[in-house]
Amino acid sequence: MSDNHENLAIQLADAWRNGTTIALPATGPASRTEAYAVQDTMADAIGNPVVGWKVGAAVKAVQFFEGHDGPLPGRVFEDRVFETNGEVSAGLFHGAKVESEFAIELTEALPESSGSTTASDLTGKVVFRPAIELAATRYAPGTGGRGVTTFDGIADNGTAGAAVIGAAVKNWQDLDFENMVIEACIEDSPPIQAYSGVYRRHPVDIMAETINDLYHRGITFEAGMFLLTGSLTLPSPFRKGQTLTVRHGDHPPLSLKMT
Repeated sequence: MSDNHENLAIQLADAWRNGTTIALPATGPASRTEAYAVQDTMADAIGNPVVGWKVGAAVKAVQFFEGHDGPLPGRVFEDRVFETNGEVSAGLFHGAKVESEFAIELTEALPESSGSTTASDLTGKVVFRPAIELAATRYAPGTGGRGVTTFDGIADNGTAGAAVIGAAVKNWQDLDFENMVIEACIEDSPPIQAYSGVYRRHPVDIMAETINDLYHRGITFEAGMFLLTGSLTLPSPFRKGQTLTVRHGDHPPLSLKMT
């Protein structure tokens, strides 16, 4: 990794810890390989245990709409997982947006993988958890003299911020994830737009795909980790003093207040 990219990773890690932003570099990572190297170095510099992963743009329609060449993975750190019906400090983020998500947790270790894990391999080894993601960027808006690219987003920990994970649903196999009603609202504002149709995929398919992608990066998806499988609602600004409430189908609602 070049000195410029290593410096970028350290700056991103500092911004992560301090809830601040940095200028978008005039020349950022030019490939997924470079972006992953920056992200990995950023994670090492942050130094907190990784308890899960998130993946943005896991659906082809979203990739096409947003101009990505594939998914945007990122780590979820232990100190950025919050209780449902709890609070999160606005000082941790700059310009956070909330997203309703499906989380899939791996409950037992997978056999040694060759990078070809399938959804059927995960049956009986995962549980479903309703979830919320707080997405955020460490890049200051309007800097760098260019637009933010897919590779910039990957380098910035996949634009991950924090997560709220609901109670485990063990008997998930018959759930209709593609058509599950998602209701999300901030305060008394109109409901947040929910995605449907081509903007959804089965979350266990996304998990299998992500496990294989991580394998090719030399990373093991460990038992006890969870995956946030992509936004089910329009990413919406979330500000200090606001409370978000989300209901996934018939499951108990989740709520979070920004303080």
